[in-house]
Amino acid sequence: MTYDTRPREEILAAPHFDAFRETEGLGEVGLRELRTLDRFFAFAAERGIAVPAVTDFLAFVADDGSTRRLDDLRTAFDRFLPDGTPVRETVREAIRAKRPRSRSCDRRSREMLRDDPLMAPYRDLPAFDDVSLEDLRVLARFLAFAQARGITVPTVADYLEFTTDTGSSRRLRSLKSALDRLLPGNPAVHVVLAAAIETKSPARSSQGAVTPRAVATRRVDASELPEAWRTLLARMRLGALPMHMATPAESVIDSMEDVLREYAKVQRESGAPVEITVEGVRRMETSRAAHAAARKDPKYLDHGNRPATRHTAVMRLRQFGAALGLEPLLLAALRKHEALLRRDIGTVVPLKFARLDKLPSLKATWGTAAHLLAESVDSQRRQTRLRLINEAAVVALWTLLPLRLRDGQILWGRDVRFDGTRYRVDIITAKEDEPLRGALHAVLTPFLDALVLRGLDPVWLDEMRDRAMAEELPLFRAVNGRQLAASYPSTVWRTHFGTGAHISRSRAHTELGQLGPEGVETALALNAQRDPRTAAHYHGNAVTAARRRRGQDMVDALLEECFE
Repeated sequence: MTYDTRPREEILAAPHFDAFRETEGLGEVGLRELRTLDRFFAFAAERGIAVPAVTDFLAFVADDGSTRRLDDLRTAFDRFLPDGTPVRETVREAIRAKRPRSRSCDRRSREMLRDDPLMAPYRDLPAFDDVSLEDLRVLARFLAFAQARGITVPTVADYLEFTTDTGSSRRLRSLKSALDRLLPGNPAVHVVLAAAIETKSPARSSQGAVTPRAVATRRVDASELPEAWRTLLARMRLGALPMHMATPAESVIDSMEDVLREYAKVQRESGAPVEITVEGVRRMETSRAAHAAARKDPKYLDHGNRPATRHTAVMRLRQFGAALGLEPLLLAALRKHEALLRRDIGTVVPLKFARLDKLPSLKATWGTAAHLLAESVDSQRRQTRLRLINEAAVVALWTLLPLRLRDGQILWGRDVRFDGTRYRVDIITAKEDEPLRGALHAVLTPFLDALVLRGLDPVWLDEMRDRAMAEELPLFRAVNGRQLAASYPSTVWRTHFGTGAHISRSRAHTELGQLGPEGVETALALNAQRDPRTAAHYHGNAVTAARRRRGQDMVDALLEECFE
């Protein structure tokens, strides 16, 4: 079965959801359960099923070895259909039929469970009636299990022993669902039980087939480059260059290799030797212009042939040629052409500045972060709450600390620490291999605290923070505790602002640039820029690590103006 990657909005747009679109509980249905529900509705429509029977549900999962999809349907129906709806009991009967047990099933009613002596600590809690009946039965079973073994504070091993008779983590997830409702914000549930669920869950294979990257049509393969070029690129990646020659950053080497592959392709197609020459550069620029002119989609108008792109390509060829030891006269000609192209850059509006013009103000951006954080407090579903916390923290952190995505895989204890008053950052930037360190602005504290707590009661803050620091847990984690992808910050910014998180770096230049030359230099330091031409572009001088440490103070002043 092909893995369903459609977002919630696309799934709910299907006609079979029309009758339920205004149902209050539909928004509480998780994405996995929603996808299963969508497949069942399609299955029922194909067979003309209006009121599903047990046999219909069993036919839906006829090829399944477990009740997983029926369990998903049960959870979905419980959340958006009112009590007493017949289909809620029908799907439960289907689950029992699909998974026959040799032991007798717990058929006790809610009132019978309420009268169970083991339920005494829970029966009067306000959320007792909100817990699904199956989850209550699992809780009662676990309480009996714990009493028989004298367990008062369950460990991961205890939870795993409770499920030794099953290979699925479903029972533990059902137990967690009950405790989430009854004891919201309890670390025993969100740390210990969650760890047991993670251990019990089978290793996940890649979600869906990995689509191989399309073969480049305008570049040769790296293995087809001249041997001298491949050798030099390998030495650059190892840092094995003469002492008088600076080793380029990895991203620069990647860019250099891409340009060389394109350059080699153009020379081969024209029948010219694959070597760096003035004529070869002209051929590549002509090829780029022709390819850009042939594009039909206005969205990609002049893509690959903008002044900044042409300038970068010639600069990479000149840099590689210098490392290769080409003739000084040729390098001088390339440098002169590079300077002319740099002058052309000022004749167009860079794409990033066009996007920057559409970005909300600093105050409005911060308002978005604050709104997301406040919204997370009111969310009833843990998945939604954690998503909102992560998004709020990403918007806030990248507003004040414009990191590259490669620097954004941040860990507690390694990159972010707490000194008892404020959080402090110590990140080795990918561009400079130099630390970006200092105290973070106090307005970030609520966001970082929320990342630590992950929806738990603030009374557990110190304990959860100590654990996060000791175990060097990721700042940005999914519900299952796994670190979110490196691209996650850009996904969040694109969702809320229509452009990736990298734009925050340009805004740091713009906002701090209004403070004069010192502000521009500080912005360059805060962004971990060291190219003197970048400094000249923003009317600044060479940037030092000391100015970067001052960057947060200048951002503090900007924030004070925003909150006045």
